[in-house]
Amino acid sequence: MRRKYARTGLRLIRKSSVFLLVLLLIPTLFSCTNKEAEETDTGNAPALPTVQTTTIPPAQPPVTQAPPLTDARPLFPGRFPIAFMINNVAAARPQSGLDRAKLIYQMMTEGRTTRLLLLTDAQEGIIGPVRSARPAYLDLVAQHQAFYCYAGNYRVIEASPLVGQIRILDALKGDYDIFYRTEHRVAPHNLYTTMESAYRRAERKYGTIQPEEPVQGLYVRDHYARPGIGERVTQVNYRYSGLRESFRYDPDRKVYHKYNDDQLLSDEQSGQPVDIANIIVLHRPHGLMPNGVHISINWIGQGEAVYLTGARKYTIRWEKTSHTDPIVYYLDDEELILNPGLTWIAVVDDSALASFEYR
Repeated sequence: MRRKYARTGLRLIRKSSVFLLVLLLIPTLFSCTNKEAEETDTGNAPALPTVQTTTIPPAQPPVTQAPPLTDARPLFPGRFPIAFMINNVAAARPQSGLDRAKLIYQMMTEGRTTRLLLLTDAQEGIIGPVRSARPAYLDLVAQHQAFYCYAGNYRVIEASPLVGQIRILDALKGDYDIFYRTEHRVAPHNLYTTMESAYRRAERKYGTIQPEEPVQGLYVRDHYARPGIGERVTQVNYRYSGLRESFRYDPDRKVYHKYNDDQLLSDEQSGQPVDIANIIVLHRPHGLMPNGVHISINWIGQGEAVYLTGARKYTIRWEKTSHTDPIVYYLDDEELILNPGLTWIAVVDDSALASFEYR
């Protein structure tokens, strides 16, 4: 049975520290009693990561190149994130706020176009263009305990069993004054907001923007570390529709950059390419809601996914046990710890999955 690991930073630290302490004491205790004993491997002991050469008892699994789990911290430690529904058609690119994001989900909407669910806890910045809510994104909003910032279509939230878990910032339901339209694009591709306005409204509506404990789910390291040998991959090509999309590795910056039909994706405000440290390709079967229009995704379950970081590709596992529990990813039976920087998760159906090429 696969070992279940603690899902808070503190528990990871405590368990790793105790485990290492016990390992260090075993040889000393045995030498004092002058008794020989054979050390057994339970099969559940994780390969503890390190960046230095360490003497390890022969029965232990090999050490990976990753640093100790004490370097891990929650992705959103101090504030509830805001989940912005971002337009992703050609008329809306480049978007604003991509360089503020910690986590982006790319997912299909109607007609095999995609939108971005951009999650961030940044102090300031312009975000947009903002579009309407969609039902398939609600599990993700709930699991990250995020404020959902969008423009209309509240009825899909109202009809969801998660309606009580979704805290809304809706441009068409009482929050229009935190949004504004620009003149450099035409509607509906010109609706923007700011981090400052969104957090002020969230605090006024919901009382607090700070969790009592860090938001559970994803964890990130303080410094880059290769989590294992993996397979070398410097380019990923894929399609949701006719648009040719790709991630290409920049060896100088040690990040991936996103391309749409060979056009480099940059942040609208800074003009700089969007640096992506982690990529996850997550396959889920897609269906339709009863209205026959909106995409439906059953998030609860488990399976395999693909993880890319540092020009390396890994097969990982994931599981999600309820609508509000986070998706947890595992690499070699240990909870995945992300490298610092933006994480881009491409959620794909059967057709999109078949298009992926790793080079």
